[in-house]
Amino acid sequence: MEQYKDRTDVQFITFNMDDNPGVVEPFMKEHKYIFVVIPAYTYVTETLKINAIPQNWIIDPQGVIRLKGMGYDSSEKWEKGMAEAIDKVRSAAGIAVAADSSKH
Repeated sequence: MEQYKDRTDVQFITFNMDDNPGVVEPFMKEHKYIFVVIPAYTYVTETLKINAIPQNWIIDPQGVIRLKGMGYDSSEKWEKGMAEAIDKVRSAAGIAVAADSSKH
């Protein structure tokens, strides 16, 4: 999500469950994604016990899951919905937008 690339208060992490981790890099380049992708098939299936993917979670700075959702839409609709959810969680938790210290 382009609008978050310079924000220090939001971080995206992806757990990859593909049988072939080699498909991740071309996908990331094609879509110009720069967030962290962790190979995590065993972790997701055995520890988190998740069977349906993709799942979307918003976790606050204290580690509390504030939103759990499922699914992905490659259109701007999904990105807009996630951006609104991030802002809603931030407002509810009273979290201010952190400025990027590299710009000062």
